[in-house]
Amino acid sequence: MPRQLDQLPADSTTLARKVKALEDQVRELRAARRMTAASVGTLRVYADDGTTLLAELGPETRGDGGGGLWTRGLQDPINMSAYLSSGQLQFRPVEDDRVHVPASMYYDSDAFQYSDLTLTSGAVSASDHRALLILESIYAGATPYVYVQGDGGTACNLDVSGILTAGSLASGTVTITPSAANTPTSVNITGLNIQGSTFLGFAVASTTVPGSQVTGASATSVTSTGMTVWVTRTNTTATVVNWWVIGS
Repeated sequence: MPRQLDQLPADSTTLARKVKALEDQVRELRAARRMTAASVGTLRVYADDGTTLLAELGPETRGDGGGGLWTRGLQDPINMSAYLSSGQLQFRPVEDDRVHVPASMYYDSDAFQYSDLTLTSGAVSASDHRALLILESIYAGATPYVYVQGDGGTACNLDVSGILTAGSLASGTVTITPSAANTPTSVNITGLNIQGSTFLGFAVASTTVPGSQVTGASATSVTSTGMTVWVTRTNTTATVVNWWVIGS
């Protein structure tokens, strides 16, 4: 009875050639399997196992004339990136018919006057409003804008989970001791750097006796760098005044 060792090629070179030929045959079988799985007009990319679908390039199944590259799953360990031209990149669940309007990323620029990037949330049904985040850059050094809105100009809720800070807002507190009873007394707020061209100032006394002892609080001379805060009361008790400046 022949031994397994006797069935091997006599030399290592012949063995290497046979292994190489076997690898080529397996590779051809996998390629043929992928081709049989591809539909007309659609290119599908599979993993090395010949079964796991990684990406699909072809027309949109909804029949609306769209199409594109549809990636599936985490591309690990190799993350790929590339430049995309002006246009729209759409996203939706791998399972079809889960959402009516896909989420999208849209970029447009005339390479002169503007450069816009718009992110949309998509919508489960056609009647649902999408949330839009629009990043707009304008030419000639003009101030860029960020818009958060619903599609069609509808209102959009913005939930800030934390402290909201903005260059056009400033607030604080100041303690004012009236110079005499029933005499308006002021303190200057300085050192601000508020963005904008028009400024509104507000002042509210923090008191439990409004009207009876504290008869008034106000703000005047409001600018981007500061303002004057006033308080009036029927005595000379030190009074805490909260102030706020808004630039627009």
